[in-house]
Amino acid sequence: MRGLLEVKNSLIKRNGPLSFFESQGLGILVNPSEVLANNDEVKIYIERDKGIITDQAYTKILSRSNVRIYVKIMANVLYYFPHPIIFYNKANAKIETEIYINDFGKIVEAYILGRKFHNEEFKEGDIKSITKVYYKERLLIYDIFRVKNEDYKSKNIMGSEALLTVLDIKNGGEYDFKRLITSSEKIDSLWREETKIWF
Repeated sequence: MRGLLEVKNSLIKRNGPLSFFESQGLGILVNPSEVLANNDEVKIYIERDKGIITDQAYTKILSRSNVRIYVKIMANVLYYFPHPIIFYNKANAKIETEIYINDFGKIVEAYILGRKFHNEEFKEGDIKSITKVYYKERLLIYDIFRVKNEDYKSKNIMGSEALLTVLDIKNGGEYDFKRLITSSEKIDSLWREETKIWF
């Protein structure tokens, strides 16, 4: 699947199954299957004044995949809260997120390695996610989440299968950074506590 989505204020252009719905300042990215697999590639470009952007549900990246995701969002005030991404065992993914903020905002990202509820551990795979946040065109944050096979199990790296990152961008270019290493059982409630999103 190749998906391209461009949103500029209320104008939406798309190619493939991706879509975007907006209601009362809440923008929702939609991938009808909620799944990325094989050699899927997704490109998302959004430009708006202010508001919350999330997606419809958890994204699942399947085994034996080689997925690429690119997201670029430009806004004055932005709250970007994508649901956690679940990487199945033997999933491979490259994710690049670029956020441009002029005033203030908050970004919450979460990753889960393996499907613990299905007794699946993440033992093999290559994940690289880069998040770049710009404040008034100046690079403010460059954050990398990197996993190769089982290296995340080391206490010096993660020691657990789930990670939540919170970036709180202040007006003037200051920011607070919080990273929580947790379990797949706890990450949902932590994500919802940070985002106040309940679907």
